[in-house]
Amino acid sequence: VSKQHAIMPGQSYGLEDGSCSYKDFSGSRNNRFSTPEQAAKNRIQHPSNVLHFFNAPLDVTEDNFYELGVKRPSSVKVFSGKSERSSSGLLEWDSKSDALETLGFLNHFQMKNPNGPTPTPLKLCFSTAQHAS
Repeated sequence: VSKQHAIMPGQSYGLEDGSCSYKDFSGSRNNRFSTPEQAAKNRIQHPSNVLHFFNAPLDVTEDNFYELGVKRPSSVKVFSGKSERSSSGLLEWDSKSDALETLGFLNHFQMKNPNGPTPTPLKLCFSTAQHAS
């Protein structure tokens, strides 16, 4: 939470590339908090040691997560048959800090997609599940 109620446009300055340091996104359709109704749809989730992953390639396995350069999860659960385009599941670590580090490092990581020409961005978020298994 910021101590300031708003960002003032007069506080902007020019950047090295000539662009402005300030842009107003308050009217953007991507703003999830512009009305109380939209804000109510957001699920604010507290940090936990279990992460929910989605938008992973269909053939993702436990080994794929072990090879990504982060601390090895203690448990991996891949959900079966939810989608024809991507897979999802749960990743569990022994501590919240390991899960948080992984979230920061791997969220939107471009995973190789054997079924298409472009990689798919892996999406991660904290889960309400107590365990991945």
